[in-house]
Amino acid sequence: MAELCSRRTDRGSGGKFITVYPDGHDDRLRALADELHLTTEGLPGPGILSDRPYRPGSLVHYRFGAFNGVPMLGNEASYEAMLMAPDGSLDRDRREAWFCPPSWAPRDPFTGQRPASPDPDRAGARPVRLDDRYVVHEVVRHAFTGGVYRATDERDGSRVIVKQARPHTEATATGEDVRDARRHEAAMLEHFASFGRTPRPVALFEQQGDLFLVQEAIAGLTLRDWVAQNLTHDDGDGGEWGLTAALAERLAAGLVGLVELVHREGFVLRDLNPNNVMVTEDHELRLIDLELLARPGERVVHAHTPGYAAPEQADARSVDRCPGLTADLYGLGATLLYLVTGVDPLLAPDDPPARPFRRRIASLLESLCRDNPTARRFAPLVLALLHEQPEQRPGLTEVRRALAGQPLPQSPPMLPPASRGPTGSELKQLTDDVLEHLLATMTPEADRLWPPSSFGATSDPLNVQHGAAGLLSVLNRALGAEPGPQLREAVSTAADWIVGRVGREPRALPGLHFGRSGTAWALLDSAEVLGNDALAGAAADLARRVSLRWPNPDICHGSAGAGMTQLRFWEATGDEDFLRRADKAAESVAAAAVRRDGLLLWPVPRDWPSHLAGLVHYGFAHGVAGTGAFLLAAGRATGDERYLELAGEAARTLVSAARHDDGAAYWTAGPSGGARRTNWCSGSSGIGTFLLRLSQHDKDARVREGAELAAVAVRRSRWQAGTSHCHGLAGDGEFLLDMAEACEQPRYARWAEELALAIHARHTVREGRVLAPDETGTAVTTDYGTGLGGVLAFLLRLRHGGPRLWLPKTFTGPDQRDTAR
Repeated sequence: MAELCSRRTDRGSGGKFITVYPDGHDDRLRALADELHLTTEGLPGPGILSDRPYRPGSLVHYRFGAFNGVPMLGNEASYEAMLMAPDGSLDRDRREAWFCPPSWAPRDPFTGQRPASPDPDRAGARPVRLDDRYVVHEVVRHAFTGGVYRATDERDGSRVIVKQARPHTEATATGEDVRDARRHEAAMLEHFASFGRTPRPVALFEQQGDLFLVQEAIAGLTLRDWVAQNLTHDDGDGGEWGLTAALAERLAAGLVGLVELVHREGFVLRDLNPNNVMVTEDHELRLIDLELLARPGERVVHAHTPGYAAPEQADARSVDRCPGLTADLYGLGATLLYLVTGVDPLLAPDDPPARPFRRRIASLLESLCRDNPTARRFAPLVLALLHEQPEQRPGLTEVRRALAGQPLPQSPPMLPPASRGPTGSELKQLTDDVLEHLLATMTPEADRLWPPSSFGATSDPLNVQHGAAGLLSVLNRALGAEPGPQLREAVSTAADWIVGRVGREPRALPGLHFGRSGTAWALLDSAEVLGNDALAGAAADLARRVSLRWPNPDICHGSAGAGMTQLRFWEATGDEDFLRRADKAAESVAAAAVRRDGLLLWPVPRDWPSHLAGLVHYGFAHGVAGTGAFLLAAGRATGDERYLELAGEAARTLVSAARHDDGAAYWTAGPSGGARRTNWCSGSSGIGTFLLRLSQHDKDARVREGAELAAVAVRRSRWQAGTSHCHGLAGDGEFLLDMAEACEQPRYARWAEELALAIHARHTVREGRVLAPDETGTAVTTDYGTGLGGVLAFLLRLRHGGPRLWLPKTFTGPDQRDTAR
C-alpha cells in the first residue's frame, strides 16, 4: 500500500488500491458507487489523479477505460489493452495524471454530461499562481506525492522553491504522510536558518487541500551537476582526469562542515548525497532537502538513497530507530567518492554473495585512480569511511586531519601503484562469461526466448531492443567469429523459434530496434552464417511485410529503420525490389522533414497515437542523426541527390546544435534543451556515428571535426556512463571502433578498450560468471538495448573486429551500388 502511494509510483496509477469493473448498467453502477462511498466515507486516502472523484471528497473515483480491452501491439512495440470506438476503430487507453476520456466516450453516468478531457500539458499559457503570491515558472519534477516547482515571489521578486504535498500520499505505518514530512522539513529549515548553510524558509500554507512548503532558491548547482561540469580531462594518451586537489579539498572540507553542523545540533542527516548539496558560485556549500533529519534513536520511517546509505540504515525495517551519527560518515565517504570521480558507489550485488562490499569498492577505486590523481589522494579516506562496521569509520576530526594530509590512525591498505596492467584476460573472461550466460538462459519452451527486463516483458518478444532478434544477432556475430557446434545449435534454435512465432502477431511494425525490420535483419544474418536458404526466404518475406511509410520517421520505431533494413536485403540479394522499397521509405522520411529556426528536424507528429507524439530529437534513435544516416545510405544506394542533400543539411543542423566544452562536443536531446548527453540514443555517440560517415562522403571538414569532438566527449564520459548499448558504454564503444576503422588512428581503438575496462570495473558475479550490470547499474538482464546483448556485441567486435551491427554497407562504406550488384 505504501508503494502504491509513494513518489515512485506513476502519477497515472498512483493510489489505486481496489479497482471495481462495472457490468455496463448505469443504475447498478451508480448504486454500487454510492455504497462504496458510504463504506469508505471518513477513511483517509489520496485523490486519484487519473480519475474523477465520485463526489467531492470521496475516496471512490472513476474513469473511462479498458478492463478487458483489445490486446494490441502499440506503436512503440509494447502490448496495450486498446479501447474500441463506436466505429470499430481502436484507441489507446490513456492513463495520465489527469482525467482524459476519449473524445468519443459516452455521457458521464454520474453527471449526465459528455466528459471533457483537459490536458494540462497542452493547456493555455495561463501561469499557475499559489497563495495569491507565488507564480510558478518551471517544474523541477512531478510525482504522485506532489511536484517541486521553481517560482517567483511577487512581493519582493525573489526566486523560491515550492514543494507540494498531496494528502495521504507517502503514508506510512506511523500514521503520517508526506504533509508531515514537509512540516518537519519546514521545522528543520527554521532550526538551521540562523547558520546560513541551508535555504531560508519562506512560507507553509494549504491550498485546495494540498500543503505547500516555500523556501529560498539557492543560486548555484547541485553537487551532482557541479561535478559533471567541472571534471577536467587530458585527452592525450595519459588520459588524466578529475578535479584539482586544492578544489576537491575545499569542497570536501565544506561537506565535513555541513555534517559537523548537523551533528552539533544533535541530528543525523540520513540522506547525504550529491543531490542534496548545492554549490554556489564562490564554491560555498548549502544543504538542501532536510526532510530526513532526525535525532539518534528517534522512531523514523525507513528511507535512503541507494549507494549513499550505511548498511545499518539501508537494512533497517520500514519503521525503525534512527541510526547513530556514524551513519552519516558512510554517506560522507560515498559523497566524497562522487566528488572526486563523478561515480556513484552503486554496484550490482553478487548472486550468491561472492565478494565483500569493501573489496569491490576498493577494486572500483583502483580502476578510477589509475588516471585520476585526486581520486588516488582521497582513496584511503573514502575506503575508511565506507567501512561496513560503524565503529571502524573515522570521526570528523580524523577526516579533517586526513584532508590536511595526515594519515588516518587505522589507515586501510593503500591501493597498488597506478598501472594499467594486463587487461586482455579480464575482458576475455567477461566476453566468454556473458556468452555462456546467454546460452544458459535461453528457454525455447517459454513465451520469451530469454528472460526480459521488467519493461522488456511488455514489449514485442521478437524485436531487437528487448526481444529475441537482438540476442540472435549477437549469437550470429559470435558464431561467425568462433564457430562451434554449441553456438551453431543455439543460432539455429533461436532462428527457428522466431520463425515459428512471426505469424502470431498480425502487426509488422517498421522500426529497426522495436519493430519487425530488425527481426528480419537478424534472420537474414542467421541464414548467412548457417547457409540456410529457407531461412533467408523467410527473412525476405518478413522484410517485405513491414510498412515503409509511417508517421514516425525515426530509426528505432519508424520509416528510417525500415529503410535501413531494405538496404541490407538489397545488398545481400541484389534484388532491385528491395532497393525500390528503400527508396519509398526514403521518400517518406524526406517528406517528414521540417525546418524550424534554421534547423532541419524530424518531429514525431503530435496527433500520432504514441507516447513519442510530439518528440523532436537530435539523436540517432529518434531524431536527426538517425534519419540523416538513412538518407545518406539511401542516397548512396539510389544515386538520388535529394537524399544526399537532406543528409548534408541534417549534419549541418547537428554541427550548429553542438555544445562545445574544452575540445569536446555534446548535444542535448533536442532543441528544447536539457542535460547534455553522450549516448547512442540521443547524444554524442549516435550523432558522431552519423557525422563520421557523412564526412567520408562529402569531405566537409566541419562535419569531420564534429565527429572527432564527439569522440572526445564519449571518452570523457567513460566513468559516468552506464554499461548498455542504448544509453551507455557499449554503444559508445561501437562509435569509437567506427572512428578507429575510418580514421586509421590507434588512439580511438585504445579509447574503446578503456570503455570496455570501465564496463568490467562494474562487473557482478552471478552463479560464478563475470557479467555486466544492465543500464540500471543494479540488475542483470539480457536485453540487447539495455542489457548484456549490446555489451557482448561491443566486446566481440573489440576482440574480433568486423562491421557494426544494424548498419548497411551503403552507410558505413563507400558507395555500394556496383559492389552490391
